[in-house]
Amino acid sequence: MLFRNLFSTDQPENVLPIEQIMQYVTSGSTLSFNLGTVGPEQKISILGVDNTTASIFYIKYAISEVARRNVFNEGMILQQLTMLTFVPKLESYVFEDKRFTLIKTSVLTGQKMKNPFLNEQLLNTLFTLSTLKVKSNRMYASNLVSCFAHGDFCPWNMFYDQGKINIFDWEMAGQYPVGYDLFTYIFQFEFLVNKKKRFKKLLKDNSDFINRYFNQFKIDDWKIYLLEFINIKYSIESEKKNAILIKPFIELKKYVAKDI
Repeated sequence: MLFRNLFSTDQPENVLPIEQIMQYVTSGSTLSFNLGTVGPEQKISILGVDNTTASIFYIKYAISEVARRNVFNEGMILQQLTMLTFVPKLESYVFEDKRFTLIKTSVLTGQKMKNPFLNEQLLNTLFTLSTLKVKSNRMYASNLVSCFAHGDFCPWNMFYDQGKINIFDWEMAGQYPVGYDLFTYIFQFEFLVNKKKRFKKLLKDNSDFINRYFNQFKIDDWKIYLLEFINIKYSIESEKKNAILIKPFIELKKYVAKDI
């Protein structure tokens, strides 16, 4: 049994919920623990191998209120996405009120997506997601047309495997205004990885995909949807006190508002 942290111990049960975790894995399984980033959304991630079947599995375990809510939502979503081939398969889903939430899934394979640019495959994936009728705890109501969305549709939540895109980390999935995933993909990588704010260039470079996406919904004025996306992002990141994203979304809102 292995786990990553800044220290080591010969008594891992003092820092890890081993007794609870072992109820959901085969005896003798090999487990690797990642304690995650300290904070209200901290979760323990476990990559395991069932030594009896040689199958690989993944577990998310959460105890804080915010983390439990996020993992609970992901479990609810994955229960409803069994028809999709590009999402993890849910094997266990446990919600112990005010104690912990746990999901156990299959493991997606492939290479990490590094391309921040939209393409035909991503656009078709967005169209597929938008047609799904999925119940979720995340419902961002507005007067605009809404649809089901991943909620954190970014390259780092995707693998590219043998010509297809696999998508994981469905904690933020739910009902959002049309275009939420599209704009997340366009701007989130720019703000967090490139650490730039090339608003005009990004919108120009992606104008064909943006127009084709909104034409699918028979929506002509997509800028009001971009503003709604910004408002939701700002609200979410403000709640998390994430200064890295708050400022660029404020500046993006000012830029877009000039043209409306």
